[in-house]
Amino acid sequence: MVQNKKRRKTKRVFSIVLMVVIGVIMFFPLYWMLVSSFRTNDQIYSTTLNLLPTSLMVKNYADLLLTTKFVYWFTNSVLITLSTTILGLVLCTIAGFALARYRFRFRNAIFLLIFIMISIPRFTTIIPLFKVMSQLNFTDTYLSLILPFAVNPLALFLMKQYMESIPEDLLDSARIDGLNELQMVIRIVMPIIKPAIGAAGVNIVMMTWNDYLFPLVMMSSERKLVLTVGLASLKTLYVVEYGMIMAGSVISVLPLIIAFLIFQKQFVAGLIAGSVKG
Repeated sequence: MVQNKKRRKTKRVFSIVLMVVIGVIMFFPLYWMLVSSFRTNDQIYSTTLNLLPTSLMVKNYADLLLTTKFVYWFTNSVLITLSTTILGLVLCTIAGFALARYRFRFRNAIFLLIFIMISIPRFTTIIPLFKVMSQLNFTDTYLSLILPFAVNPLALFLMKQYMESIPEDLLDSARIDGLNELQMVIRIVMPIIKPAIGAAGVNIVMMTWNDYLFPLVMMSSERKLVLTVGLASLKTLYVVEYGMIMAGSVISVLPLIIAFLIFQKQFVAGLIAGSVKG
């Protein structure tokens, strides 16, 4: 009995130590990015390892705001991310409800196609999407980055799986009370699927906010660039402004951290619900 308690205690201590080590390894790049944002390029290039900031120099942040189009880049990223997320959640909710609750021809084939699209790398679609956007005269506009990604396959998959757990009797009761299909989705279904909405929303936000290749190809005006492309433009052939890049990276990760902290419960619950058909 005593040996079993010692073994359990040893396993618990080992698990805690292991999680702490993993946490430190994962957090270190963020810490190094934050510290480097307060250093000069000479200090960053230095071969001497110094884990602590020598001074809280905000020159990199000031130069980033005053000498670049960072405000435009940040505003563009926020506008595109919010528009894509809102439109994506609306369309994925409606489409997920149709796939989960209605029986129609080719329903399973459509769902299989959506499932296959999850495994297809996004960059493989860049050439056909660029041709379509060019023919519609949408290149170098916000629409070229919003419309193609408004329906996220993974978000739609989560919505569909979660909605299948809603009792049919509840929906029938709503129909008897006189609600049409759209009213039923808004008043009955959406409050129930908040975890799925949170998980889908975080997924769309992360994919849109971190996207680099499509904004690089679709946008050409400097003021219409997004954060990822704008910060990459600070790296030229002769000069690499690592201090400014690190400062911009620190600011760019804040919205993602805030979004995850707000919706972390819904995100975890939605992933669990999407993986189990109830």
